[in-house]
Amino acid sequence: MKDTLKLTTTIALGLSMSLSMAAGAAVAEDLKMLTAWGPNHSGTANMAYGYIDLVKEATDGKVTIKPSGPEVVPGGKQLEPVASGVFDLIYTHGLYHTGSTGIGAAIDAVDGDIEKRRESGVWDWIDNHYQETQNLKVLSIPTATTGFRFFLKEEMDPDTKLDGMKIRALPSYNKIVGSLGGTAVVIPFGELYSAAEKGVIDGLVWPAVGAVGFKFHEVTPYLAEPAFGTVSYLIMMNLDTWNGLDAETQAALLEAGHALEQQTVGVFNALLEEENAKMAEAGAKPTSIGYSVEEANRLFADRAMEVAIEKSGETGESFRDFVASKGL
Repeated sequence: MKDTLKLTTTIALGLSMSLSMAAGAAVAEDLKMLTAWGPNHSGTANMAYGYIDLVKEATDGKVTIKPSGPEVVPGGKQLEPVASGVFDLIYTHGLYHTGSTGIGAAIDAVDGDIEKRRESGVWDWIDNHYQETQNLKVLSIPTATTGFRFFLKEEMDPDTKLDGMKIRALPSYNKIVGSLGGTAVVIPFGELYSAAEKGVIDGLVWPAVGAVGFKFHEVTPYLAEPAFGTVSYLIMMNLDTWNGLDAETQAALLEAGHALEQQTVGVFNALLEEENAKMAEAGAKPTSIGYSVEEANRLFADRAMEVAIEKSGETGESFRDFVASKGL
């Protein structure tokens, strides 16, 4: 947790003041969290661990959270043990559980303005969905507006684009990969580096922030622009565990979640500059996928909502229509 950026220092005072009464009445809790990635992932270090620190601060240490990563439960299999109560919390991304619901993956297509998501009712819509269908209570949707980008072994040719290339991509990125002539393939997260190194894949789509920790730039040194979409993670709690907490503790957990959302955008914008500089120093070079930001965002958003509909049917359609009705 020492690598966590200054998420707590800028807001700890405000949180401790606004939640001092809650902290005084909160019942001590020792909770267990699953994280889809380990500490070398920027999201884990700053979002999951950042949330843990914020909760500890907000409750004067009465609520502690112990994290365990994919070495305990693989990232794509973590939803069920949290939903069933084996673990209390989860830090994940919607693309890791599309077998259960497509709504989480579609959050990446929603405008990244944190307050608009809340004021419009989109945040509550997502929370209600997970409560009703997954037995999970949403505590925070920390979002990196830095988006996703292509990491390629070779410079993008403006004429041939990705023709014939194999690109590791999850469902939400397939439309962009296909539109450039590439073939989307599924490679387990733990095999990505070796797959690129051995030429099994010609590139991958990954969050623009977070590649440095896994050294993807060593084997896919061309960083393609523009980045697209948002990367919206989820921190959720087993609903039965949530319902067993006193109101003051619940309030503290939600306040910490909101504070995390507010800080994440700025933190990840700064991280993007830092990580780009580190990769450039290591020999990484820029290239382009040939789309404007608007074109790339549209292709991505359309596909992300299609995933929601494919996986969740009418519920996915309802989410798409609700988000559209709010102009987000």
